[in-house]
Amino acid sequence: MMKALVRYLLQVTGRAHLASFAQGLLHLGRPSPVAFPNELVEQGVAIALSGLANTMAIQSNPDWVWPVWVVRQTDPDDPAFVPTGLNLITTNLTGRNWTSMGLPGSTREAMVDPVGMVTSGPWKWSILPCLRIGDEMAVPSLRHAQVRQILLPGPVPGVSTSLMAGPIRWTWDSIAAEVEGREGILLRIALENTGTESVEVHPGAGLRPANPLSLGPVRNIRVDKHRIRVDGEDALVFPDPPVRTVVSDRHNGDPLARASAGLPLRSLRSRSGMATCLVEWTAKLAPGGSWETCLVVPIAARDGFRPLGRRAIEHSRERMEVAHRRSAMKGTALSIPDERLQAGWDAVRARMHVFDDGDRFSPGTFLYHEHWFRDSAFLSLGFENLGRGDLVEPKMDLLRTRQKRDGLFRSQTGEWDCNGQAIWTLGLHVRRGGRPELAATHLRSVLRGVDWIVRQRRATQRERSPHQGLLPAGFSAEHFGPNDHYFWDNFWSIAGMEEAVWLARLAGNAQESDRIAEEVADYRADLESAIAWATERGGGGLPSSPYRRMDAASIGNLVALSPLGVVGADAAWVAPTLAHLAANNLRDGMFFQSIVHTGLNPYLSVQLARARLVVGDADGAMEILQALARVASPTWCWPEAIHPRTGG
Repeated sequence: MMKALVRYLLQVTGRAHLASFAQGLLHLGRPSPVAFPNELVEQGVAIALSGLANTMAIQSNPDWVWPVWVVRQTDPDDPAFVPTGLNLITTNLTGRNWTSMGLPGSTREAMVDPVGMVTSGPWKWSILPCLRIGDEMAVPSLRHAQVRQILLPGPVPGVSTSLMAGPIRWTWDSIAAEVEGREGILLRIALENTGTESVEVHPGAGLRPANPLSLGPVRNIRVDKHRIRVDGEDALVFPDPPVRTVVSDRHNGDPLARASAGLPLRSLRSRSGMATCLVEWTAKLAPGGSWETCLVVPIAARDGFRPLGRRAIEHSRERMEVAHRRSAMKGTALSIPDERLQAGWDAVRARMHVFDDGDRFSPGTFLYHEHWFRDSAFLSLGFENLGRGDLVEPKMDLLRTRQKRDGLFRSQTGEWDCNGQAIWTLGLHVRRGGRPELAATHLRSVLRGVDWIVRQRRATQRERSPHQGLLPAGFSAEHFGPNDHYFWDNFWSIAGMEEAVWLARLAGNAQESDRIAEEVADYRADLESAIAWATERGGGGLPSSPYRRMDAASIGNLVALSPLGVVGADAAWVAPTLAHLAANNLRDGMFFQSIVHTGLNPYLSVQLARARLVVGDADGAMEILQALARVASPTWCWPEAIHPRTGG
């Protein structure tokens, strides 16, 4: 049906010569009930439209101050340079590095980029500190070799960015906090005169119509003595009224690039979304003298902040310190002889809450701020290992709310690993100390989930094929490629069903437990037959599906070894698979992923390290851990895939 429709549309629009490309695209993967996840279409359209807008705005306004990623990707002398031409879309390909910040249990996070630019949410505008010395504008950029960013010391997981501007030591700290009952980022700007002469400078904050990935359209700006509002929403709140306010758009220049640009007005409209604003204060600094102010960048504050005093802001920071100190006393404590690894452990432990949205886990701040059972399974494991199973339990209600009538736990259309992951996560939580009664509470959902897996297998058991008895072809995890009968889906399903055996017996239903155990035995027989077929073609190693050769996607199979434990270290395919991945996919001590998210991949490197531990190669696992520590950002963050040359 889909093929016929595509062919017809191309013919009636005079584009019949494209039919062969479209047909080939539809057949690159194995036949599947879902050709492509519908959810990714909307995301793809958003990326394409924003990328085209980026190209037009950036190339026609080269004199503006753009985010660091734009500066690097448009500089022909920078290793991160990306040309445009046939590719009309400009998006951040080489510097997707930021630090996520938010309150525990909140569904919202902000981002702080490598030079301290604060973005309050996806697709939004940003706040960038600046400093005017006479007629010269100082704006933080990675071109300043002295820009330094570190985690704030102490219990509060905040970020401190600093820069020397002449004799002025210029620092701004970003901390997530609740201020007067509203979520926000406290932005403390401090100056110190390290010179021998008195100086007058003008610290400020610029409202920028851009963010770490794209334009952040600003159409309506209004400024009063205590706030900047954008499109009816508070964007910046300050207790000290600014001494100078400038608004501008693409017709009047960028006031952060040129001190004389812009208009001394309190409001502005821009149909293109290219409005900007600058507020400034005055600091008179004697030798050794200092100055500071504190601002609030609201997170989703459409209802508005009331005017804030400095003391209210300080109280907010003090309350956050107390809350984080109490939180740090809960869960797993770990002492590591290696100081750098200890610093990494402490940083990650203190910031894990950014993945916690209260009733669900979400793996990212921008495009990935959604729930997937796949990511939730790994995040749940992380929280359980931290001794914070209390934060995992509220997510178990997703077993009811995210399950379709047919029993599928739905994350995204066309992904068949979800049922195993959902049930495995419940079993993990109960085994790690969760309330045993959860087994009975969710047993109905668990059984429906198991029955969905069984029905899918029954359909392929009727086929005389290498995938006989496996799940249908699906899109599965994004680092595999086109639709296929991935072993990954089946390893997760078996792990989930084995947990269901235990959960049913714990809930007092021995009959269902025995029934599922029989299904698992039958499933394992079919899976072992498919593995035998695939390893014979793969030279002993296990490809990602019976129809693929050995490639980078084979790393997905290691999940069976750890954390699932559905195969042992002595399984015939384990050693050849590890050997293949080591010979073909290691670079700079990490796993280099060559499919979809290409680059040095932190989480797949961790998967390889876990497998090495299981087979007794502790030294190999430690090599990966040390490599991860080397490529971490100064705030202990990692992008999904790391550019081998730029580190971004």
